[in-house]
Amino acid sequence: MVHGSIADSVEHALRNPRSLTPLVLLMGFLGATLRYALEAALPAGGGFPVATLSVNIFGCFTLEIINQYVARRTKLPAPLVKSMGVGLIGAFTTIAALSTENLAFLQSGRYGMFAAYLGITVATTFGAALAGKAVADKLAKRHERGEAPGCHARSEERRVGKECRTRCWG
Repeated sequence: MVHGSIADSVEHALRNPRSLTPLVLLMGFLGATLRYALEAALPAGGGFPVATLSVNIFGCFTLEIINQYVARRTKLPAPLVKSMGVGLIGAFTTIAALSTENLAFLQSGRYGMFAAYLGITVATTFGAALAGKAVADKLAKRHERGEAPGCHARSEERRVGKECRTRCWG
C-alpha cells in the first residue's frame, strides 16, 4: 500500500540531508552547462569577455536572492536551497576565468583592457549583489504581508487563500 502522494515523497527525499550531494551535482551540471552555452553564444575572441562578466553579474544578483530570501523565507528544503547556491550559481559563475582573462590582458600588454575589465567587474558585480539584496528584501516584505508573487499594483487582484489571482490591465 502506498502512503502519501508523489509530491510528499519528493519533498521528504529533498529534506533528507543525504540529498545534498546529488543535488549539488545536478545543479552544478546545470550551472556549468548554462555557462558553457553563454560563452559559446558570446565568445570573447581576444576582446572583452562579455560572457564571463555577464555570468558573474547575474550570479551575484541571483545568489543574494537565494541567500537572503529563498533560504530564509521559503519552505524549500534546505539541501535544495544550498544546492542552488553551491551547485547552480557556483558552477555558473567563475572567478577563475576572470583571473585567467585578466592575466592574459596583462601578459599581452593590454593594461587598459585589464583595468577596465577588473574595474567594471568589481563595480557591476557588487552593484548586482546590492540589487539582489534589495529584491530579496522587497520579496521578504511581501512575504511577511502574505502576498503571493505576481500581485502587482496595476492589476485587478482577487485573493484565494494566500494565493493571488491577477488580471493585468496591460
